[in-house]
Amino acid sequence: MTGSHRWDVLNPTADRYGTEVAGLAPRPSGLAGQTVGLLWNGKPNGDVALRALGAALEERYAGLSTRFYSGSIPCDRALLDQVATECTVVVGCTADCGSCSSWMTHDVIALERAGVPGVIVVSKGFEEDVEASARAFALPDVQRVVVPWVYNNATQEVSVAQTLDVLPGVVGCLEGRPRAADGPAAGDAAPALIGVEGGTPEELFAEFNRYFTERDWGDGYPLLPPTPGAVEALLHGIPDADEVLYTLPPGNGQVTPRKIAVACAMAGATAQEMAVVEAVLRAFNDPQQQVRLRTVLMSTSAHAPFVLVNGPATRTLGINGGRACIGPGAQNQVNLRIGRAVTLALKNLGAWYPGVLDMDTIGSVRKNVVVVSENVDESPWTPFHVDAGHGADENTVTLFVTLGETDVGFQGHLDAHQLARSISAFDAVQGGYFSGLFGGEKAKESPSGRLLLLAPPHAHALAEGGIDKERFRDLLFEHGHLPMTRVLEQWRKLHLDGKTFPEWDWAFALTEDEQRGRTLPVVRGRDQYVVAVCGSTRGKDVFMPTALPPVTAALRADWLDRSS
Repeated sequence: MTGSHRWDVLNPTADRYGTEVAGLAPRPSGLAGQTVGLLWNGKPNGDVALRALGAALEERYAGLSTRFYSGSIPCDRALLDQVATECTVVVGCTADCGSCSSWMTHDVIALERAGVPGVIVVSKGFEEDVEASARAFALPDVQRVVVPWVYNNATQEVSVAQTLDVLPGVVGCLEGRPRAADGPAAGDAAPALIGVEGGTPEELFAEFNRYFTERDWGDGYPLLPPTPGAVEALLHGIPDADEVLYTLPPGNGQVTPRKIAVACAMAGATAQEMAVVEAVLRAFNDPQQQVRLRTVLMSTSAHAPFVLVNGPATRTLGINGGRACIGPGAQNQVNLRIGRAVTLALKNLGAWYPGVLDMDTIGSVRKNVVVVSENVDESPWTPFHVDAGHGADENTVTLFVTLGETDVGFQGHLDAHQLARSISAFDAVQGGYFSGLFGGEKAKESPSGRLLLLAPPHAHALAEGGIDKERFRDLLFEHGHLPMTRVLEQWRKLHLDGKTFPEWDWAFALTEDEQRGRTLPVVRGRDQYVVAVCGSTRGKDVFMPTALPPVTAALRADWLDRSS
């Protein structure tokens, strides 16, 4: 569209995804005599599909043998090393959800880099996930075949049949006829500086938003233009705007100050608010939680980031932690700008695009990233970041990955202990500490938990009743139990597949009557409860299940002490 008004705007996507690009391992000229690894990541029906495929290969090729490997999401490095040692080619299954598709891609790429040719069995609808993951892990040629049904939704009979149907494709990918790589990642073809024109200012604004929205570079709301002038103003005082700071999951896009500034310009955030955005993005790169953070971002479940900001900067910037601190309104304009910039960066630098690396089945409004501060002025307790080992005058962000929210609302209480019991009664979401499907044994090191946003009136009632924050967490764990039958129910299929921890076999072995007479905690231990005081005036709280422990990062003082 041409006209008398024009903007030049900066491309918001990463300049590069992944690291140095690798090539496929050399393929054998035929499968006769080969040892085929059948790599299962634990997803339902993937094991029966792989075994059927292996039997068909053994019947078809003289001297071919198969070895079955039972892994997790992702597979342990030791298991991949074993596969690389014992096998000459490998078939990976199952890629039929967000995180499992991406991690299976990662695992097969690791084997390709070790010299073992591989192919991934992908359910229809998850092809783009595999393609984007291949770019993120820097082997865009990774081989795949596509089956029509999601294994998790299919019967064993359908799972076997659809896998045998793609046997010729599996053979072609493993032998010397690999398929070509797919197209470039979203945004790669666009120039670094994009010219947009319109006949009137209104048409120019509409054309800019149309261009960005069609490429899914926004969040669905009108964007502000990231012009060079707007971006340079946000970069004032930063000496090297193009320094690569880190990569951002799930797509491993390279993050620079300039690219953060582009996301902030699109969201209308200020230079000081950009310091909060940078700290949140850095938290996503935490070395202790990189695998789990990547996993939850890609999941078909409605995982969503939630950010708690602590320190003097919350008052300076005007980040709301009081009344109605979650939601729309002028009181939350800073919260919303920061959260929006984080969302835009995750999309355009992390390739967190729906249907590409964000594979949510239904989704959640919480994926418009929520940012709040803690209401330290109305709290009787030390703030969360102090409990986590930071100084009261330090400025920090804490990243949570939430799985939902429960409104804790009731009419009065009898005493402090009864109040604690009442609050814990709302903690009714089932626990997730029985299985290592996501992360293997390492899953025990980063268990799911709870974030409780506690209103000041309840915090004061507990404190005045002699219950400090640590004792409150003890009580939440003590009373946060459910009938064993309810806690175990969602894990029964994984138990049959051998994907629950052996130490819980006793619980599954009990009769239904025995299970009904016992309870289990909804989280593994009291340390999985995090309490932060938010809101104001009335005793209404919010419980949020969390998928992994919180990650805290300090704000960069040199970024915070700037003016745009």
